[in-house]
Amino acid sequence: MHQDIPVKPYATRFGSLFGAYSILILVLLYAFNYESNTMISIMNFVITVAIVWYAIHLYKIDNDGLIDLTTSIKLGLSIGVIGGLIYAFYTYMHYEFIQPEFIADMKASMEAEMEAEIQQQQMSEEEAEMTKGLSGIFASPFVLATLGLISIIFKTFLVGLIVGMIKRNN
Repeated sequence: MHQDIPVKPYATRFGSLFGAYSILILVLLYAFNYESNTMISIMNFVITVAIVWYAIHLYKIDNDGLIDLTTSIKLGLSIGVIGGLIYAFYTYMHYEFIQPEFIADMKASMEAEMEAEIQQQQMSEEEAEMTKGLSGIFASPFVLATLGLISIIFKTFLVGLIVGMIKRNN
């Protein structure tokens, strides 16, 4: 019976790498005053796939060429959780202390959109206040950090699943 090696060292190393990469992208976008676009999103996804694929690939090599689907998913999720937590912590700090004007601009934009929606749907005063209150909740550093974490975990889960289906031993 073959004993699998632990996933933790791979998850820690590649999760930390993924978190650092994600922070670097956020800092570069801020430093160059650049908005995220489709090309950056595609590049981020390709790099996410590369990091998770390489971690699974190294694990398989170090585990005598054996890996199963469960281990691949576990590795992808672990990388996502570690990298996502690092990124979420920095995202919160970034939008709370370094770039708070982004949140203010986001709130102003959301309020303008909500005001137009309120006018279009001819909402009552109660409905209008409730709608405005909900828009303020979503424009906060905590919510942005949480959504970033959830997004990273979901992406790395999918990548781990797909790469695991390709690289697994039957």
